[in-house]
Amino acid sequence: SSNSSSSNRFVSETEVHKFSQFSQTWWDPKQNPLIGMNPIRVQYIVDHLASHGAHSGGSADATPLKDLRALDIGCGGGLLSESLARLGAHVTSIDPSEALVEAARQHAQLDAATSSIDYRGGWTAERLAQQDDLPKFDVVCMLEVIEHVPDPQSILTAASSLLKPDGTLFLSTVNRTLKSRAVAIVGAEYIMRYLPVGTHDWNQFKSPQEIQQLMRSVGLREAHVAGMVLKSPPVFGNWDWALDDGDIDINW
Repeated sequence: SSNSSSSNRFVSETEVHKFSQFSQTWWDPKQNPLIGMNPIRVQYIVDHLASHGAHSGGSADATPLKDLRALDIGCGGGLLSESLARLGAHVTSIDPSEALVEAARQHAQLDAATSSIDYRGGWTAERLAQQDDLPKFDVVCMLEVIEHVPDPQSILTAASSLLKPDGTLFLSTVNRTLKSRAVAIVGAEYIMRYLPVGTHDWNQFKSPQEIQQLMRSVGLREAHVAGMVLKSPPVFGNWDWALDDGDIDINW
């Protein structure tokens, strides 16, 4: 696309093409395991922000993120973006895939609560960080993104610069362990066929220690780490996820 030529070194065209193929099936629970993870992740975000006094709403508040500015980096088809918007946040969502963002934009129009999301297809975090007139964000989310970018340090630097001084970055990725290789790649891609073969490259996975090092180098400090575990095998497309502070071997 015409507006992404300046940011190509921050984007793997192979990865963008790969994920663009999901644009029609992003919201299908049987084809997208992220749908099962999303409510757990959203609750984690809300709980963490509440415990750090980032908003005034109580736990029973329907819009606990009211008036917070949130950025969803690598938003894909808009799963997380829509959840954040429904909880009251002013959401900006970027993804290098024009096709995914177009699908996200169309889906968001189905509900007044999500129709105001500022979607930007073909945008990278690095490009957004160069916008001088853009107000900083209370919350920046980068879920399942860092293992797909060619330069993790660059995207983290951009994410850090887009945060308010007291803002929070939420990041999720897959650990590089033998267990993650067995579950994320061999299990999900080859045996269960839930994800197309080639969705993941184990060598791109990052351990919590590696991410912590990267975070420190861009001026961020780690607040909390939790693992995401399957409570039972994913039968018939039902993914039963839970958070576990003690198990960060796969998704964390």
